[in-house]
Amino acid sequence: MEWVLLGIPLGIVMLYFGSDWLVKGAKNLALRLGVAPFVVGLTVVAFGSSAPEMVTSVVSANTPAIILGNVLGSNIVNIGIAIALAAIVCPLAAKYDTMRMEVAMMIITSFAVFILAALNILSLWVGIGLIAALIIFLYVIYRAKKDNTEGQEAYTSEVEEGSTQGYPILIALIAVGLILLYFGARFFVDGAVELAHMIGISDLLVGLIIVAIGTSLPEICICLIAASRGENDLAVANIVGSNIFNACAVLGIGAVVAKIPVSESVLYFHIPVMILISLCMFAMIKWKNQISRPSAFVLLGIYVAYLAIMIAVPSLAI
Repeated sequence: MEWVLLGIPLGIVMLYFGSDWLVKGAKNLALRLGVAPFVVGLTVVAFGSSAPEMVTSVVSANTPAIILGNVLGSNIVNIGIAIALAAIVCPLAAKYDTMRMEVAMMIITSFAVFILAALNILSLWVGIGLIAALIIFLYVIYRAKKDNTEGQEAYTSEVEEGSTQGYPILIALIAVGLILLYFGARFFVDGAVELAHMIGISDLLVGLIIVAIGTSLPEICICLIAASRGENDLAVANIVGSNIFNACAVLGIGAVVAKIPVSESVLYFHIPVMILISLCMFAMIKWKNQISRPSAFVLLGIYVAYLAIMIAVPSLAI
């Protein structure tokens, strides 16, 4: 039914505000309970930016191709659109020495997704393993940076200290945020699937483009706002963290709720594009300690070429 299509814009709005309110409520509640800002940034804020993708994975159990498409598409969008546009607004400084572990993990998880997809084992126990890997990584980061002031900056810069809101308001923000996320994801996925059926495109393509861009809106907005304020490290750290969460938590949760199919186009085109654009970002950070405007246009160009190839070769969207 055509009215279901209204779920796409409605779902995007609900996902955006749901993730925003969930993060604000959770991080300020944690701060009021005495949790260190660094720990809040490492867990709550990082988790929050990937919350739309995670909830979308849960509600996409009946259309599992959307789950993998959402993860791959979101990671590509995060770099090819969010980082690229932010660096065009203001070149992004990114000190490799302060984020070498995170950037390395982003590359490792990208290749891990390729290996797991090639083995076609994206199911329950692999999903649990991916989630466990993320928990271990967060613990390692915490141990490595808990006494390093400079190393904590990327995690604490987005955490607002000294919230004056009371516990009932903060708990209400969390509850409303979760409700908006769930129903926003449900409306958004239902609308996207209906759109796919109407125009004859695959669930995979819906996940790669429509769902990926919709669920990546928080990251895009955070990056653009951070760049406009000159908070360069926040923009880069947000995307690196989000891509790690997508590959581990989002794909992990998706694999727990459904056996995820892997097509040849995913294995030989979409995942390699994700790895390519991730390696490009890694190279810019490692050897230049920044993402300049020319580099941003390279990343944006990769994304535009990616879309153009999919349009020119429809079989790559199956």
